[in-house]
Amino acid sequence: MALGIPDGSDAGPWYRTSAPAALRMASGLFVVVTVAHIIANGTGEAVDILYALPVALLAMSFGLRGGLIGAAIGFSLFAVVELVDGVGDIDATGWISRVAGLFLLGALLGRATDQIETGRLRAITAAAERQRLEERARRQAEGLEISDSILQHLAVAKWMIEAGDNERAIEVLTLTMVTGERMVAELLPMRHSGGKAEHMAGGSTNGP
Repeated sequence: MALGIPDGSDAGPWYRTSAPAALRMASGLFVVVTVAHIIANGTGEAVDILYALPVALLAMSFGLRGGLIGAAIGFSLFAVVELVDGVGDIDATGWISRVAGLFLLGALLGRATDQIETGRLRAITAAAERQRLEERARRQAEGLEISDSILQHLAVAKWMIEAGDNERAIEVLTLTMVTGERMVAELLPMRHSGGKAEHMAGGSTNGP
């Protein structure tokens, strides 16, 4: 697009995900409102109230700091037009109401935006921490399952050795090793794959 505004496929509103686009849009609004203010100056139309639009956009895009900077820019443009091309129809109350309105808008909306963003980041952090704890609990449960299975097989093998059935004991121990390796591989697939690859590479190197 001409203004560089991302389409709806991006996560979040465009004025939060693309700072340059927000700045270009706010700058364009400042220019348009200033030109309209100059044209309408002396006609009695309160076009300068439209400075609230870019101020609000900057506040929603950059938070409290953006809102205050936008308010300062908007009021400065308003003051320059009135001082250079004004007809003197705005009294002290009009000046105060405009500066107060712009700065209150920028401060309140910007502060609210900062609080929303802080809450969003906290929610993301909490979700990541919850997922990490769930993963740890799952791995601990799987580790206990592996330990119990191996201990049970070893107990059976010990009983067979004591009974003099060494061949079956060896079979049980071999099955225990295979089962343990498989369960560990399922628990740590990347580590197992890396170890297996290293083992195969070593075997191919040592082979004829």
